[in-house]
Amino acid sequence: MRFFLLHFAGGNKYSFKRIFKDSRFKTLEIDRENSQVDIDDIVDDLISKNFSQLYNEPYCIYGHSMGGLLAYLLCQKLQEKKLPMPEKLIVSGKLPPSMPRKKLISHLPDQEFWDEVVALGGMPDEIKEYPELIEYYMPILRFDFKLVEDYRHEQKNKLTIPIDAFFGSEETTYEEMEDWKNESIQEVKITQLEGNHFFIFDHPDYFKNYFNTLITKSIC
Repeated sequence: MRFFLLHFAGGNKYSFKRIFKDSRFKTLEIDRENSQVDIDDIVDDLISKNFSQLYNEPYCIYGHSMGGLLAYLLCQKLQEKKLPMPEKLIVSGKLPPSMPRKKLISHLPDQEFWDEVVALGGMPDEIKEYPELIEYYMPILRFDFKLVEDYRHEQKNKLTIPIDAFFGSEETTYEEMEDWKNESIQEVKITQLEGNHFFIFDHPDYFKNYFNTLITKSIC
């Protein structure tokens, strides 16, 4: 069994290394070379590079924040194309796709934009303290935030797989997360954990145990 992971805005293939070190976990990177692409282009590219030749090996897809949206759209596109589906969609730090973002920041001036990103939490001190690193990450973050902010939800067929959705107690409410239950005909579980938008890094053992349980029970 395999797990495909989709990183958050500004992330890369190392984004989840503090939690997932097993070779069964693969973090997929998005292609940021073409600034004109939209999120559908990104999803098509991810499928062609990683999902077009899946056979009978069971797998799950997990994404955090921007990665949660990408994970959901991947499942939608895989279902449309009648490609092998994951056993489960797992998302964290992501409001239901039908809910518009509460705050748009990708258009803000550099300092305001950076302050909003830092306020989300999860930014390593070594990046915040070095101007050259800020200069490097700024266009990457803007690209990713714009991808998400430009997304417009279209009501499509519900997914045919279960969904597990996790959220931080400081970022939203259970009531707002409940709309995830409208995205699948299968069971949708919603779980709150203590923390801000990057609560996953406050609970590494919880998520290690969660994924190990999936493996042990052969859910995926």
